[in-house]
Amino acid sequence: MKKLIQAIFSVTAVLLLLNSCKQDKDNAGVLQSINTNGAEAKNPYYTRDNHGNPVLCWTEKNSTDSLYQLKYATYNADADSFSVPVAIPVSRGVGTSAESMGKVAFKSDGTIVAVFSKRFENEKNPFAGAIYYSMSGDNGKSWSAARFLHSDTSHAYGRGFYDLTTLQDGELAAVWIDGRYGKEIKGSSLFYARTQKGAGFGADTCLDKGICECCRTDIVSDQDGNIHIAYRSIMLPSGLMARQVRDMVYIVSKDMGQTFSSPKAISNDNWEIDGCPHSGPTLAVTNAAVNAVWFTAGGSAGLYYTYSPALGQEFNRRSLVSADGRHPQLIAMPDGKLAMVCEESDQAVAEPAMKMDHSKGMAMNHAPAAASKIILRVLDKGKEERNIALTDGHQPDHHAVILALDNTALIAWTREEGDRSGLVYTRVKLD
Repeated sequence: MKKLIQAIFSVTAVLLLLNSCKQDKDNAGVLQSINTNGAEAKNPYYTRDNHGNPVLCWTEKNSTDSLYQLKYATYNADADSFSVPVAIPVSRGVGTSAESMGKVAFKSDGTIVAVFSKRFENEKNPFAGAIYYSMSGDNGKSWSAARFLHSDTSHAYGRGFYDLTTLQDGELAAVWIDGRYGKEIKGSSLFYARTQKGAGFGADTCLDKGICECCRTDIVSDQDGNIHIAYRSIMLPSGLMARQVRDMVYIVSKDMGQTFSSPKAISNDNWEIDGCPHSGPTLAVTNAAVNAVWFTAGGSAGLYYTYSPALGQEFNRRSLVSADGRHPQLIAMPDGKLAMVCEESDQAVAEPAMKMDHSKGMAMNHAPAAASKIILRVLDKGKEERNIALTDGHQPDHHAVILALDNTALIAWTREEGDRSGLVYTRVKLD
């Protein structure tokens, strides 16, 4: 009898596990491709328009001159499809780095702002370039001439790895990595600027010097108007005999960007690396807690999670999320839980660090993508609640992005297909 009861429990457990797996599979949704009429496309990025509708932008190759330009489309939740893409002609020639992708953002008055980077042609420094922006006040029908995002316009060095957020007052804020002080310091510098009412970006401000050159930054504005920024810094801990480490740090502004706090370590990983791993952090705010996920090889390599319970408090000890994950994107769901996407591979290794003359700028190229799965994880109080494989790992899928849509997550990523790349998206139920 005892053996019979054990057998019944065993079968029941297996059936429950299979049912749970089936439910996750059913909720994963159907994979769909963004229609680019056969053109190569990459580097998806999600935002919302001034009415709260999801908007996806990406970089697409133009068939007439083979130059890349920025496009975007609005998502229709009822039809589970995107609108006809809108091209931004002034972005022609945009850079294609997955860590420094072109982006669009919307002011509350409906003004659309496109931000993109381009290299300077025929310069001694092959990485020298600038970040530009263009605005549209007629729903993308026409665009202003491209303007520099930054006040310094020297052609001697690089700038990039920017991020955007819509502020509580309806204006936009941008943060980026800038090489203008490269001859004075090791690494690059972090700069910040915001738009003005009825106008473009105002004067820029240097927030930190001596940071990693090629990891994307992350900026988030919460419902209380606080502005959160995370990035990879260069530090020289005394306990390591002044050997440099490149770990994640966090700063916050509680006065709408007028001032920012001093950098605070998200985690003291002590990753000793003389170069840039081109893998940036991602932030999400839930009930005043600041949540962070990032990649490090300080200790055991992988994606780690931590949180600060309130503004200004220290971050808790890190916990491993995925030993095989890379390039995470984290969002807060309406129920207070977190959703994170990344790519994972059984053979995942850190991309080789890029070494460079810091006075000359920032490299933009990345290693070829390997076959990998796109994984969605749901975290509740830092613990993994669900783990859903959105792809089978047979394709080079990478750099997924995610956006919350009521009780579902809208996810898109780049899929390499032979000698070209395209965009895939899906909607996943999380209730």
